Amino acid sequence: MIISSNIKHLIFDLDGTLIDSSEGVVIAVNRALESIGEKMRRPEEIKRFIGFPLEQMFQFFSNKSYKDFWENFQRVGIDEIATSAIPICGADETLHLLYGRGYKLGIGTTKMRIHLEKIITKLNWTPILSAFIGADDVAQVKPAPDVFIKVMQLLGGDISNSLVIGDTINDVIAAHSAGLPVVAVHSPFGDNRELEKSRPDVIIQNIKELPSVLGIIPD
Repeated sequence: MIISSNIKHLIFDLDGTLIDSSEGVVIAVNRALESIGEKMRRPEEIKRFIGFPLEQMFQFFSNKSYKDFWENFQRVGIDEIATSAIPICGADETLHLLYGRGYKLGIGTTKMRIHLEKIITKLNWTPILSAFIGADDVAQVKPAPDVFIKVMQLLGGDISNSLVIGDTINDVIAAHSAGLPVVAVHSPFGDNRELEKSRPDVIIQNIKELPSVLGIIPD
């Protein structure tokens, strides 16, 4: 399926859609859990929550103070998360291709802005991004639509010419709540069966397929 040719503004989720920062997230979560007297968790237990709000993950691991956990997570994560971040296979090439074809690109994520900025700088994506919004830039995180709406506005787009690309059910719910179409990319972390049940407009296996969905013919 090819999405409408009117699309000129692309709003990307970050974790699982464009990058893998799971190694740093696992380290930060486990150190933060230890700091409040909880046991460490296996990487696979943590990774399935990547891309969802941190508090949602925490509720499965502890009934202690989220504030203490969050503060320690941020303290460790400020270095570990950006350091571990690498592009998902095909993400860097795809972003540069789309930018070169005249699309305006933005990112809307549940990551804190400090992590987002460090990752974008590390991956040299600042020149090709027109907007990026983190969890602390909006009143409500996904599945609320706030982050996608704000990115769309910063890009100068509207619901007739903007598209969301994400890898979790929260991305799909948030996009549809904002009145936006959404392309779901199979996640390296989550439950793709649930992703498919959330009824995205299009499902792809890898971000490299996005240009074809947009009707772009490779050079």
